[in-house]
Amino acid sequence: MTTKTQTQKTTSNTKELIFSMLTENTGTHMCDSGGDNGRMWQRNANKCVADFENEPAELYQYDQKYNEIHRTVSVFHYLTHNLEVDEIAFNFNELNTNAKDWDADCKEDVSIYGVSVDAWEYLTLMMPTEEAEYFDVEVQRSWNTYNGDSDLSQILQGANLLINDEYYVLIQIHGGADARGGYTDAKLFKCDEDGMIHEYLREYTDNDYTLDELEYIDSMVDYWDESIVYEGKELEAIKIKLNN
Repeated sequence: MTTKTQTQKTTSNTKELIFSMLTENTGTHMCDSGGDNGRMWQRNANKCVADFENEPAELYQYDQKYNEIHRTVSVFHYLTHNLEVDEIAFNFNELNTNAKDWDADCKEDVSIYGVSVDAWEYLTLMMPTEEAEYFDVEVQRSWNTYNGDSDLSQILQGANLLINDEYYVLIQIHGGADARGGYTDAKLFKCDEDGMIHEYLREYTDNDYTLDELEYIDSMVDYWDESIVYEGKELEAIKIKLNN
C-alpha cells in the first residue's frame, strides 16, 4: 500500500518552493527499498532552508580503496540559482498543489508527469493576462536524469516548455527510494533567457574533466566516512595519486 501526505505550499520564493519539494512526503510502499527511514524525503525531513544553503554546491569524495573521486551536485543549489516563480508559474503551481485529478494530457509527442488537469488547462485554455489572449505553449522535451549520466544529489524529472516564446521548465524531485516512483508534484519555473537551469554548475562532469579541475578543489571528504575531511598537504598528496 502506498501512502502519501501532501505538505507542499505555493510560494513565489524559489528557495522556499525547492525546500518544500525536497521535504515533501512522496509516500512509502511496502515493496520499495526505503525501509523505515531511507527515502530521500525522510532524510531531508529534519532539515531547514539554512541547512541546504550551507551545504556545498559541489561535494567531492575520495575513495581510497579504488583511488577514485566522486562528485555530487546539490539539487538545492542547482535549482535555486537561475529559476524564478513568475505570475504564470505561481498560478500554475497553485492549481497543481493538492490537486485531485492528475491525468493531464499535453496531446503532443512527449509526456508530462505530476501535472493536474486544472493546472494544464490553465496554461492551454485560459486567458492569462490583458496583454495576451492565450498562452502559446510548446512542450519541447521531457526527461529524467536517472536515464543518463548525472551527479545530482537527487533524481529530477521534468519537461522543457516554451510559453509565449519564453523558457520554462516543469520539475519533479525524486523523494523516494526506487527511481520508479516517489516523485513530487510538478512545479513550473521560469528559466533565464538562455533556458538554462544553472549556467556554470554542471549537472554532470566525466572523470577526465574532474581530474583537469583538481587544482580548484580545496577539500574532499572520505567516500566511506564523510566525517573525514582531506585538506592541505593531505589533499595535495591525494591529487598527485589521482593523476598517476
